[in-house]
Amino acid sequence: MSKFNKKTRQKMVDDYLNDTGRNTFKADEFITWLDTQPDHPLHASFHGRDGELLWQAKLNLARQFVSGLRIVIKSEVIESAVPSIKVTEYPAYISPVSNRKLGGGYEAFDPDSEKSQEELRRQAGVYLAGWLNRYRGCAEHIGVDLTPIEDIVRVLRDDKTIAAE
Repeated sequence: MSKFNKKTRQKMVDDYLNDTGRNTFKADEFITWLDTQPDHPLHASFHGRDGELLWQAKLNLARQFVSGLRIVIKSEVIESAVPSIKVTEYPAYISPVSNRKLGGGYEAFDPDSEKSQEELRRQAGVYLAGWLNRYRGCAEHIGVDLTPIEDIVRVLRDDKTIAAE
């Protein structure tokens, strides 16, 4: 799997989604689809090995393959006579912090799910607070006002402090 760079992996996933007409990546369906594609560069990784990989191992391999890739959602917003398209990028998978003590794992990100959105906002706030803690000194040294970023961290994390976790 490591022989494919991120751009190649993204193209393979996009091709799979286009071929199947799906708009979400499901590891089990991807593995089943690969079984019908003997000329696909990934076919041997999932189906051509000596001895059968266990189904769970195949699922983990498929999830690892898409780790770090992004889904792009295009939605049309019609508020006037002129249509506009808003493009928003989200990670394809997120790893909820609350599940990490139990072994964790990745979950498919659903942009319409408030639970997924809350988790992503919370993680964004934690990482942005970490950035503030690391780079605050050099930014303040040249007179940059970090108050707007502190406000963003509070809103994302839904709390009153900006200390990184």
